[in-house]
Amino acid sequence: MDHRILTHQQILHKINRIAYQIYEANVDETQIVLAGIEGGGLDFARKIKRALEKICPAEILLCKVGMDKSNPLTSPVTTSLKVSEYQDR
Repeated sequence: MDHRILTHQQILHKINRIAYQIYEANVDETQIVLAGIEGGGLDFARKIKRALEKICPAEILLCKVGMDKSNPLTSPVTTSLKVSEYQDR
């Protein structure tokens, strides 16, 4: 029995749609920061970044977010970018 919710093609379509929505909402920006939580979130952010780079002239920065997922409210959050690189973006 096949338990897939979406086919590979449907997933690619959704990733592209998300990329277009990000671009449309930030059309005047020269730089866009995408953040993904280490693991699946970061993998997903990388896929969106690749799709955005095909359609958007802005520089796309990828920020890896690290946190203790079992204790997210009290654990420190780390980022691969300096705060100054994503602050107010």
